[in-house]
Amino acid sequence: MTVITLKNRSLKISPGGIVTLPVSARKTLKMQPKKGGRVTVAVDGDKVVIRPAGEAAGHRISPKGQLELLGDARALLERGVKRHYWCVSDDDAGTISLHPFQ
Repeated sequence: MTVITLKNRSLKISPGGIVTLPVSARKTLKMQPKKGGRVTVAVDGDKVVIRPAGEAAGHRISPKGQLELLGDARALLERGVKRHYWCVSDDDAGTISLHPFQ
């Protein structure tokens, strides 16, 4: 069971709703280097959960790991202290959880 927690102040949602996933999170989502991907985004309580999706479904992630969040997911992360968030990568489940700093 590999769970990586990245809890530092360098992760921040932009005013436009863009988050950049760290390399460890992109590896958890099984993204290939220099290739984008598709994911599903869901709000689960006080966190945003990101899971891999098929080729035609979900939200697009750029090759550099940038993802635009919309609606409830964006509002949740923007509520964090100065829009900072922290990340939990679960390799076994293949999911990423983004938590706002309180």
